Amino acid sequence: MRIADDFGLGRRHDRAILSLLEKGRLDGTSVMMGSAMEPGDIGRLRELRQAGTLVGLHLNLTQAIPGGGPVWPLNRLIWPRRDGQALNAITSSLTDQANRFIQLFGSSPDFYDGHQHCHCFPAIAPLVVRLPRTSQTWVRVPLPATWKGRWLNCLAGGAKAFIVMALAARAGGIFARAGLNTNRDFTGFLRLHDPSSVRRWLPRLLSAKDPDCLIMLHPGDATDNIQCAGHAPASRSAETEILTGNAVG
Repeated sequence: MRIADDFGLGRRHDRAILSLLEKGRLDGTSVMMGSAMEPGDIGRLRELRQAGTLVGLHLNLTQAIPGGGPVWPLNRLIWPRRDGQALNAITSSLTDQANRFIQLFGSSPDFYDGHQHCHCFPAIAPLVVRLPRTSQTWVRVPLPATWKGRWLNCLAGGAKAFIVMALAARAGGIFARAGLNTNRDFTGFLRLHDPSSVRRWLPRLLSAKDPDCLIMLHPGDATDNIQCAGHAPASRSAETEILTGNAVG
């Protein structure tokens, strides 16, 4: 199951994702809630969802986008102080994002995930279980099911992958105890700051996965005006080319 993060980040990224969805190269995408998405692109995504494409909510607490709400430094979210005011503000932001998704698409998200995996942070995961859902709603747990898969993802993604997996193992228990569905398997950690590494490792991750494995992807367009810190613009274009089947080298 191939799922693209970051729909809503930038218009050229959005259209790269839509093209891959329409060509059948992706099974779904998760959407950042902002105010700059083009109505025509939203319409295309709605039509794709009606035809079976999975559309989730990409919970965002760290990436500034137009109309995207407040953001916090990553270290404050991973290791938060017992700050009731901050947690209230984070809760309000998550709830607002979920409500805006429902207004835009007419129903709860098919799934939840998080930008920079924020939904798995110790203080955030208990808040995610309170968000609107149906009996079919699931939450991404970025943890490969086997030690072989974990090792491969650490090789592809570096030390960051190990840290996220540790957070995901704890968060997965929180989601399960709350009765939330989760993915059985996962792959997709990459050194997104290094396009050459993406070109080397993404084909291996795509070929090594099991049929029911959730593959996290970040296709897009290097020429988009909005990019994420730590993500090389060329890495997004490399993923688009690989998924399209036009990658060279």
